[in-house]
Amino acid sequence: MNQNTVTGDYININLRQLGATSIKEFNSVMHIVEFDLGEGLIVSYVFNITRHNKYFLQRIQPYAMIHGKFASDQEIIDFITEDLSRFRNAKNSHNFDTFLLISHLGHHVTENIEKLFLNYNVDSQQLENIQDELEDSLRHILDLFEDSQKIELEHTEK
Repeated sequence: MNQNTVTGDYININLRQLGATSIKEFNSVMHIVEFDLGEGLIVSYVFNITRHNKYFLQRIQPYAMIHGKFASDQEIIDFITEDLSRFRNAKNSHNFDTFLLISHLGHHVTENIEKLFLNYNVDSQQLENIQDELEDSLRHILDLFEDSQKIELEHTEK
């Protein structure tokens, strides 16, 4: 049994204890984990164990988000535990559906900008207009950090 298998099994056991409804493992290095938080909300992740026993994690549902590299199996478990806690809380917000829609729109914007840039000759002024609009949107989002109340969740001890 190689180190990746043992490490992956350890993470999988802990994720099952968190309520994972599905765990798929591919060649002991790639794991897809799904959590059903009820009311149609599925939160799923994929993590890879690298050759150097480091981890690369991304959330794939309800929207894709790369979370990057982690140094230990416990960091993966802690991150997912916190992330699930935040989603359980967020699903109770009357703004949750709008939040998901905005997240999906952001993904479609990125996807279509790439498609446009790689496949079409676009007038530079048109691209600058898009850049200006996106910078305005980003500034507005960043301003909301100061104008909104931060959510503090209680942490439960294991």
